[in-house]
Amino acid sequence: MPSGRLRDTHKTVVDVGCGTGRELSQLASDHPRHVRFIGVEPAANMRRIAAARTARCPNVRIVDGRFERLPLETQSVDYLYSVLAFHWTTDLRKSVSELARVLRPTGEMDLTFIGRNNGREFIMKTTPVFFKYMTLATMVEAVSLRKQLRLEEATALFREAFDSSGLTVTESYHTYYDTLDGHWGWWMRIEGQLVNVPSDQKTECNQAVRAAISTLETASGIPYTVHLLHVRLREI
Repeated sequence: MPSGRLRDTHKTVVDVGCGTGRELSQLASDHPRHVRFIGVEPAANMRRIAAARTARCPNVRIVDGRFERLPLETQSVDYLYSVLAFHWTTDLRKSVSELARVLRPTGEMDLTFIGRNNGREFIMKTTPVFFKYMTLATMVEAVSLRKQLRLEEATALFREAFDSSGLTVTESYHTYYDTLDGHWGWWMRIEGQLVNVPSDQKTECNQAVRAAISTLETASGIPYTVHLLHVRLREI
């Protein structure tokens, strides 16, 4: 993700999966108006919020698009970034190919997205519960909603499209602690498994999942480890 000010060479800047435009609005406010900012977002409601948030910035444009189909001209982008969005892509190779297509030969990029080991504590505890209430096929379908890669997989994927010594792929782990209700408030909204549980068993399944997560309780709270992958492309 962007850190500090953009370079003087960054004249066209793109945020893929810009969401409500918070990061984009901040960047545009901190940089000259001759820098062109484009926010790409597939969700209509998010685009409306982002457009309203950046309305005071005439050099910001919010467009409908996604990693697999970027509404941008070939070799038109100086700097592209994305924060916690790439793991939602439906086609990894097509998405990386699109990133390579729209970046200029001197273009730079920062992507941060969720890796394979995200929430490993919750996965260990809840998987046996989900297998009780769901078939293997529905479990696989739910998990496939997110493309969570290992470091080695992400490195190989991006090196196929970016033949550059300026490309690096790294990972980071951060464990934070919260109450059961604190975790549940957001976790249940992003877990595809919960959507596929039969309606007549949903209450029972939710109770079993909560009980399983509760066994992780420590003096500091219930741990959840965030696994992030960072793809960085810099001109050498």
